[in-house]
Amino acid sequence: MTTRNFFYALSLTTISLFIASCEKAIISEPIAAPVKATIPDGSRIRIHFGTSTMNGCLYSFSNCIWIGWEKATDLNQQSPAFQFEDETEVNEQFGNYFPLTADFTVEAQNGTAPQVLKSGFYRFQRSPIGKKIISFNNENLQPVAPLVNPNNPQDNLGQLHNLAMQAIFTAQTKDEVKSLDLQATRKLLTAKSAQFLQTEADVELSETEQQQIENATFADNYDNHRAWLATSKLSANDRLILGNILDQVSEIPVNSPEQLNEFVKAVTEIENELLLNTTLDDSKLVFSAVSVMKYSRYYWFWKGLANDQTPVRPDWWKADVKGLIEGGIGQALVDSLVAALK
Repeated sequence: MTTRNFFYALSLTTISLFIASCEKAIISEPIAAPVKATIPDGSRIRIHFGTSTMNGCLYSFSNCIWIGWEKATDLNQQSPAFQFEDETEVNEQFGNYFPLTADFTVEAQNGTAPQVLKSGFYRFQRSPIGKKIISFNNENLQPVAPLVNPNNPQDNLGQLHNLAMQAIFTAQTKDEVKSLDLQATRKLLTAKSAQFLQTEADVELSETEQQQIENATFADNYDNHRAWLATSKLSANDRLILGNILDQVSEIPVNSPEQLNEFVKAVTEIENELLLNTTLDDSKLVFSAVSVMKYSRYYWFWKGLANDQTPVRPDWWKADVKGLIEGGIGQALVDSLVAALK
C-alpha cells in the first residue's frame, strides 16, 4: 500500500468512526434528572383553609375547631353545642364523629371561666326534633391523645396532608375516577392536590414536578416498607432509622379508638426522641415522614369510624410515606388517594 493510499484509508476510517459516533449521540436520549420534590418547612406552612367562615376555623386537623358551620345554631349550653339546619355538608365532611386533634380552649363567655375541650372524637347526635347536633362535652367524647405535636418541626406538614385528604377524598372524586385508568386517575388527583396546596397553603408544585407525580409508577408493595426504603434517596443511616421506626409502629394495631390512642402516644414519643438524634443526614425529610405517617394513619382510622365502617384498613398510610420520600407532599397525597381509590 502506498503512503497516499494508506492516509486515504485512514481518513475514511476516521470519518466512518466520526459518523458512527455522531449517529450514536443522536439516538441516545438524555435522561432527565428528577426535580427536587417539594417538602416545605413546617414553620413556613400557612394553613388558611376555612378562615373566611363566620365564627372560626373549618377543620380540626389544623388545630382549631369548626365553629363556623353555615347555618349552625348555637344552643347556648354549658359546653359548646350546635344544631344544623342543613346537615348534608356535615355528613359528607365528618360523618358521625368530629375529630378534635388537640386540646382546645374555648374563650370565656358571659362571665364563665375558659373551658378546655379535650382531644378525641366527638359523636354527633339527634335533637328531640330530629336535627343533627354536636355537643362538645365529655359524655360524647371518645378520648384520643393529641395528634398535634409542636415538638416536631414538620408537624404542620401532617396537618396539611390531612386537610388536603379531607378536601379531595370525597364522593365527587370517587365518582370522577370510576371510569378512568390509572394514569388518568393520577393526572386528575395530581391536579386536585396541586390546586389545594397552592390555594390553601401557598405551597406551589411546578409543572415539571406535577408531571413527575402524574407519571410516577404506583407499586402495590407500598406496605413492604423495607423494600422501598432500600431503593430510596435517603442515606443508609436515615433508611435504618426510619426503617426501625416503621417496623415499630407497624406492630401497633389500630383497630379501635383505644388502640389509636396508644399509637398516637407512641409516635409522639418517637418524634420527641428524634429531636435528640444528631446523626440524621436529612432530618427534615425524616421528621416529615414521621409526621405524615402519624396523621395519615389517624385520618384513615377516623374515616372508617366516622362512617360506621370497620376501622380495619389496608396500610394506605404507608403509601403516603413512600410517596413523600419519592416525590414530596404532592406525591404523598396522590399515592395515598390512588391506594384507596384504585
